[in-house]
Amino acid sequence: MAKRPPVKDKAVKHHLREIADCLDEALRLQSRVMDLTEQVYEAAGMRPSDRTHRGKVTGLLFGLQAHLEELNHLAKDEA
Repeated sequence: MAKRPPVKDKAVKHHLREIADCLDEALRLQSRVMDLTEQVYEAAGMRPSDRTHRGKVTGLLFGLQAHLEELNHLAKDEA
């Protein structure tokens, strides 16, 4: 008879999967936001040197990604 994994192991694996899904979604959103930002800049006739907000968007999303990765490490440490 096969042993069932403890409930805690299942919960940790579930949380790890959710964190991985969030990381994937954050990367998709980053790509989409950057594409939309570029379209807006072009439509407004802005020069590349005027695109300081691009760095802010990128920084925000990198911060989110770093936070999710830290959660991932913490969850793995608990496992």
